[in-house]
Amino acid sequence: MKKLFYALLILISNFLYSQNNFEIDLTSDSYINDSLMLGAPATRNGFGELYTFKIQTSNNISDFGKKIRMKHSIYYFKIQKKNIARGFTEYPQPVAFGYIGKKGEPMYNTKIFFLEKGKYKIDLPQNINNLELNIDSPTNKEYKALQKSLDPFYIKSKNPDQRDSLINMNKKQEFLGEYIRKNPNSYVALWEIVNDYTLEDYHPAYLKNLNLFSAKFKQNKLYKGVETRLKAEQSTSIGQKIPDIYFDKGNKLTSEDFKNYKLTFIDYWSTTCAPCIKGMPEIVNLYHEYKGQNVNFITITDEQKPNRMEVARNILKKNNADWINFFDTNKDFQKKMNATSYPLHLIIDENGKIVARISNSIEEARTIIKEYLQ
Repeated sequence: MKKLFYALLILISNFLYSQNNFEIDLTSDSYINDSLMLGAPATRNGFGELYTFKIQTSNNISDFGKKIRMKHSIYYFKIQKKNIARGFTEYPQPVAFGYIGKKGEPMYNTKIFFLEKGKYKIDLPQNINNLELNIDSPTNKEYKALQKSLDPFYIKSKNPDQRDSLINMNKKQEFLGEYIRKNPNSYVALWEIVNDYTLEDYHPAYLKNLNLFSAKFKQNKLYKGVETRLKAEQSTSIGQKIPDIYFDKGNKLTSEDFKNYKLTFIDYWSTTCAPCIKGMPEIVNLYHEYKGQNVNFITITDEQKPNRMEVARNILKKNNADWINFFDTNKDFQKKMNATSYPLHLIIDENGKIVARISNSIEEARTIIKEYLQ
């Protein structure tokens, strides 16, 4: 009976895999013996697990994402005269081809297209920067049509290296809500919400629009992943109480830690974040400005490896950061706060309530602290 059960599981698994296979027939004479990258577009910290397509590796195709331990999928192609890539995706995913030149040269990317089941024949010219790929598949057709419909909400950039400017997020989300009502099973619409969150930050309309998808669609892995992350940010937005954070067996941050201070300033950072390191002296200045006014300072460092933790300690020591530092060893802070970018600054009152949630602006933090203490 057990053998029959396992055989059935394997059969179901193979069936599902075959239903979501894709094949890319890639040619690019301009890049023969050079390398191109295929991967997810810009991703938020904590969202990488949603971009996980798989490609069979070979002598000319390598899993670069796995090599550098990234959560999202990135593959390198050493371009030959003919390149066939076969893979699997659990659901349609946005990707782009990219080229990384020599040191100091910019990186070039095609425009986004979607990987889904089917066969693709792609021929890339030498100039791939912002190249639109015409792929005849259901999701790519829908994506192209939706992007055209969204044009009125943007001001087109005259610089090809800069993205278009969103005019009004509220209006765009209203339009997207109507679109979802008419297309309640649209992966394209769901990815558009993810893209808005990645590029424009959190907006309460995201969860409102998520609720418009069909009951069946809400059962898929991508939807659940997006909903979980957005709800985490909603529950830790301004006015909400910060949850208890457990860094490791011996270190935690709870409501008790805020009771003895009028305000607590929290800086979430990483040693790989250049703006974080550059801005550290500004935080030190802020600390000396308000340490005598019952304002507490804490850093939470997103490092788990001993060597990177030592780098972090040295950076803090070099900047004379004389306050408590926690290492987010269990990623509990990142998950509970949906901390998806660095540097993130939080200001917490004595009751554990979030007064401010700021992305990389010490001046904004200074203004809020000053106004609160008056």
